[in-house]
Amino acid sequence: MKPFTPAYPKSDAIKGLRWLSKAKKYDACRGDTFSCTWADDDQLYTCADDTYGVNWAYKSNLACLRVEGMPPNHQIFNVNPMEAYFPFATREGQDTWKACSTLFVDGALYMSMSQHSWAGQYPDCIQRTYDSHIIKSTDYGKTWSPKRAIGNAMWPGPRFANPFFVQFGKAYAGAMDDYIYAVSNSATWNNGNYMILGRVLREKLGQLNTADWEYFGGTEADNDAKWITDLGKAVGIFKHRGRASMIGMQWVPALERFIMPQWAYMDLDRDDPWHETLLAIYEAPKPWGPWRHVHTEMNWGQAEYGPCLPAKWFEENGKRCWLVSSGDFTRQKENSPYSFTVQQLEWLV
Repeated sequence: MKPFTPAYPKSDAIKGLRWLSKAKKYDACRGDTFSCTWADDDQLYTCADDTYGVNWAYKSNLACLRVEGMPPNHQIFNVNPMEAYFPFATREGQDTWKACSTLFVDGALYMSMSQHSWAGQYPDCIQRTYDSHIIKSTDYGKTWSPKRAIGNAMWPGPRFANPFFVQFGKAYAGAMDDYIYAVSNSATWNNGNYMILGRVLREKLGQLNTADWEYFGGTEADNDAKWITDLGKAVGIFKHRGRASMIGMQWVPALERFIMPQWAYMDLDRDDPWHETLLAIYEAPKPWGPWRHVHTEMNWGQAEYGPCLPAKWFEENGKRCWLVSSGDFTRQKENSPYSFTVQQLEWLV
């Protein structure tokens, strides 16, 4: 295992965390990238990539699922296999479509997505992402706005290549202002170098217009953000070379902090590069920082990745949370660990 040094100083606000349960797999749901959002019907909605759906109903590059109930007794249901984005492992252009994140706000469900290569195609085992965009549903994922054609992405190329919506409470309750925020790493699925932040006025999100977005351009006095329209001049909000993978962040009211559960593979030079995953959790008072380190799990699990903290499953406003993750993609068989995974934790403050 290679050594690890956190990217930022130790947190003064959060001492660490305590795991309250073992990881529990949902055996009937194969797939990954289960980024969850809490809708106004009191259900969680999530995307799923490289998925077999629930009970092996289909094989799809990406899909929309609904999660009902509370862990460990939650149930997952198929909503839409998203056939427009082709069956499992089928490419459009050079690569395959993958969903990044979901968001429910003002009566609509949104999903961000982009084109992905496969990490195994490259000697460095880093999966490239590009050509991202957002689609919209007004019927809880049953139907969606039209798919954008190759070459017509909202964010063409590698800039803002995998936007993850910053999450608040139910139907975006408790939001910090009138904007929707999204964070993207440096155009890779795994082991990237930095994160950048974009935002759009809440009332304009549904227009799906790139020109409505602006990007973090640094800070002024009192940690106030500067916003710019030139994506090429966006300033990184989080930097850690080789340890900044595709992920989002969640506001946790009990902590009065945004939590970013970062992950990366520990040693991509070994024969089995997915053998060990690092989980490194950071907190900040604003989506742009300043970031502080909370907890490191040096060997989180084989090929474990994609952590998120659904607000619906908070206890005492998030003093205790359930962490959702994606299991082990290297073992894609029935009763394998490649599935919707939950584990409960408690913050130490």
